[in-house]
Amino acid sequence: MEVESRRRRGPIGGACLMRWLLCVASAVALLLSSSVRAEVDFVKDIKPILEDSCLMCHSGSDPKGKLKMDTRANLLKGGKNGEVVTVGKSGDSRLYELIALGKDEEGRMPPEGEPLKKEQIQKIKEWIDTGLKWPEGVTMKVAVDLRPKDDPGFPISATEKAAVEKLTKAGVLALRLAQSTNHLRVDFALRGKEVKDEELALLKDAPNLVELNLGGTNITDSSLVHIKPLVNLTRLQLHNTKVTDAGLEHLKGLSKLTSLNLYGSQVTDKGLDQLTGLKSLKNVYLYLTKATPEGAKKLKAAIPTVDVNLGLELAPPPKPPEPKKEEPKKTEPKKEEPKKKEEPKKKEEPKKKEAKK
Repeated sequence: MEVESRRRRGPIGGACLMRWLLCVASAVALLLSSSVRAEVDFVKDIKPILEDSCLMCHSGSDPKGKLKMDTRANLLKGGKNGEVVTVGKSGDSRLYELIALGKDEEGRMPPEGEPLKKEQIQKIKEWIDTGLKWPEGVTMKVAVDLRPKDDPGFPISATEKAAVEKLTKAGVLALRLAQSTNHLRVDFALRGKEVKDEELALLKDAPNLVELNLGGTNITDSSLVHIKPLVNLTRLQLHNTKVTDAGLEHLKGLSKLTSLNLYGSQVTDKGLDQLTGLKSLKNVYLYLTKATPEGAKKLKAAIPTVDVNLGLELAPPPKPPEPKKEEPKKTEPKKEEPKKKEEPKKKEEPKKKEAKK
């Protein structure tokens, strides 16, 4: 009876054990998957954040707080208050602490405009925690601000004020660049991907608009017609959009434009031809586009002061050595062996006749 009872319990116990093992395996898999971080791509994830939000203050000959962030070595060196990054430890890094501060908290970075988005802060955190990887050959550029430091901009009209209020109500960031100027920065990217034509149409009523960010939005070539009247624009960001060569046609009249970010767009060398008349251009970003070094060289020839950034600027690989040409072998004339002198034939002596017996 006892043996029979054990036999009956066996299959049930086996099934329970199997279910338990499956639960354990699932839990382990869940823990592993949650601990595996997606690898941070410096050029795609970190470089745009540094260029857009950090390098205007932390680069050049007189960086704010003596902190330069244009190279890995300079970032690790720190500023007048010491180191700002501890590699592998975001929790001990002053940089992470400052970018994570709220909008109204003292000392936050960047100090003006909107704070970094949560996903941007998370990317910086992961970048620090995973070794602060900074590939060799990647060049960091910052848009040169050509506006006079004491330029107050234009007086704010009732029309401009109404346009800014409508944009703000729609969730678009529209802020003065500093307390001492009326110049505006408008940022659609912080709200999300959607950009409406009626919102873009409001921009023409803001003559103080000098910086416009449409990066990562659903802006189209046809919608860029609303950019045409923005003659005071100095900085335009169209990165990670579906803008093509046709859209750049609408930028021809932006004579004050100094920086144009086309990173990750659909632009080719043909589109660069539309930019040759913009003589104030100082920086054009073309990484992950269909533009080529030849097209960049052509634009540089038209605007000698522009820096065309294709992303990774690596030295070309050395040319393989040309195979040595084998010299034809000289064929020496065969030496003729001296003919052997023929020995004179011995004269045969006449046979003696045998005497008859």
